[in-house]
Amino acid sequence: MDKPDDMLSISVTGRGNTVAYGPTREQKPEEFAVPVLIFGASGRTGQCLVEQALAAGHTVTAFVRSRSTLSARHPKLHIVEGDVLNPDAVDAAMLGQRAVLSALGFSGRRASDSLVKAMEHIVTSMQRYRVHRFVSLAPPPAKDGWVRRGLIGRLLSPFLQKPPAQSWERQLDSIRGSPLEWVLVRPTRLTNEPARKSYQVSVGWTEVPDGISRADVAMFMLEQLQNRRYVRLSPVLGG
Repeated sequence: MDKPDDMLSISVTGRGNTVAYGPTREQKPEEFAVPVLIFGASGRTGQCLVEQALAAGHTVTAFVRSRSTLSARHPKLHIVEGDVLNPDAVDAAMLGQRAVLSALGFSGRRASDSLVKAMEHIVTSMQRYRVHRFVSLAPPPAKDGWVRRGLIGRLLSPFLQKPPAQSWERQLDSIRGSPLEWVLVRPTRLTNEPARKSYQVSVGWTEVPDGISRADVAMFMLEQLQNRRYVRLSPVLGG
């Protein structure tokens, strides 16, 4: 894969599962910097997305439940308070956007149902306002064969908490079944380390290292606003 700039090095280690689901559209050169809507902007990964998107020149709308949860300030940053479970609030934020990034996460007993509803609202609103590109953080792969672990990691693997397969598959199905140009980004294990600007990507069954920084995940997600390589695929990332 060609480097988009001198700051980023990507090693593509998997070449399987290269099926594209449905038609794609031509991308215009002027779409390099776009108005982008970020859901989950106040979370740890979301804040990395906001910071890096602004640094790249994008006009950012950060969708948060409360302004107090996001300290970033910038002339190109618009902070919108709202509930992603309210379709009217999602519609209001979607108007005028060209792409959507999601780093949403929920906690509590009904977290899975909330995430599914949120994704349904986002996908429906994107189609209504003809916003094509959707890059979303997705749960890590359930299959152990994706991750290259050391001895300790292999010993602890049976005890590591994994998301219920049924719940996250429902979340992903609502996206995969849409006509959007979606990319489902699946990091192996998120860390709070600084960006290394070098990581491995797999879209087959090739293993990738266990763990990747949120900053590197944000960098990869933002690159997908222009990159068509992973449209309608679910790349797994490891640092």
